[in-house]
Amino acid sequence: MKHVRTTTTTTAITLALAATGFAGSAQAAGSGGSAGPNACEGKGSGCVIVSRADVDGDGRSDSVAQTHWGATAEGGDKITTRVHTADGERLQIVTDTQRRMGRDAFFGAAKIDGEAGYELVTKTDLGAHTAYSQVLTYRDGRLTTLKDPRSRYRWVTDGSVWSSVGYKRTTTSTGAVKVIASEAARPANGGAFRQTLYSAQWKNGGWQRLGLLTRTVSASTAGEWSGWNIPYLPSGI
Repeated sequence: MKHVRTTTTTTAITLALAATGFAGSAQAAGSGGSAGPNACEGKGSGCVIVSRADVDGDGRSDSVAQTHWGATAEGGDKITTRVHTADGERLQIVTDTQRRMGRDAFFGAAKIDGEAGYELVTKTDLGAHTAYSQVLTYRDGRLTTLKDPRSRYRWVTDGSVWSSVGYKRTTTSTGAVKVIASEAARPANGGAFRQTLYSAQWKNGGWQRLGLLTRTVSASTAGEWSGWNIPYLPSGI
């Protein structure tokens, strides 16, 4: 018998920046349309289908929904993400955000790590040009948080004339999935950016560090690394 697993995670990050809007993605590329499982079935009018990506990696489209049902002590949202898989599994996880994200919290679904299936990206905090996201992944019949290549529970993206933070997904020479985390900053007097690239490959179920590179780059190069450089996700922060 299939059953519901519920997990609660809390973001411990605060920003001293003013909130602003961002571009979100409601559906992953390659989704299977409206037919199939319905993660909002019986959940009321506040439940919204946000994606039909293959979350569990079996090659079939699953139904992904979110419900915003309360406020946190920090003034953010309580968001329940539900997944109803094509084979009947019903999974859910509760996330506390640091800021009221509203219906735009869901950013998109994409293949990020080296396991089969799509990960689910939800914004949990947002400033003038910096965003924090939780990335959910399917593991052993449940939803759990995927750490970024630097072992952080929140994935950080940023883009401004003074700073650039983002991720790029690629592969190694042997075909293993590799994600590069980039952080770059410009000195107060202007000029070139100082960029640090942290590379990790997906191996044995986790990120394995490959190397660290620090270099000086132009503003345009730094800008190319801002935000999400991962297929199926918007390129913004």
